[in-house]
Amino acid sequence: MDKYIYFAAEMPGLKWDSEQLISEENFLEEAEKWMTPADYASLSETFVNRYEAQNKSGLYNDFLLFENEVRTELAEYRRAAKEGYEYKFLHLPMQLIKDGNPLDIELKLMKYRWDWLEEREFGHYSDSDFFVLYYLKLQLLQRVASFKKELGEEAFEKLIKQNLENTDEASS
Repeated sequence: MDKYIYFAAEMPGLKWDSEQLISEENFLEEAEKWMTPADYASLSETFVNRYEAQNKSGLYNDFLLFENEVRTELAEYRRAAKEGYEYKFLHLPMQLIKDGNPLDIELKLMKYRWDWLEEREFGHYSDSDFFVLYYLKLQLLQRVASFKKELGEEAFEKLIKQNLENTDEASS
């Protein structure tokens, strides 16, 4: 566990509004050096966009349950809106969904997830759950960064170029 303390201490701090300081790939490379094979295997299977219940241990299982709850409520809300009846939120704050354009709402939902993760950090300073929380937060930051206009335009141009190339190949 001494190695985990050192690894945790060398990781740059993550803040919601800050730029990402380390890539997911670099983080996983470092984790593989410092963590036990079993802990690393669990960490490398930790994904912020996964929400189906699985038999995972620790805080990642709690996150999966939380994420499933968030997505279930969103689905119920959207079903109610489509069918024309009012939905009363059980867990999600209504202001996250009601106000703003789709991008604003998505960002508020990601911040809600971030806050949930931060609330669970207490007492986890260098154990395997610390790295799970760190990795989930890193993935959230990377998703937020992907919403930046320049990156979005670049990704769009790349997609258009690939589609044009595929169309040219298909017609040949």
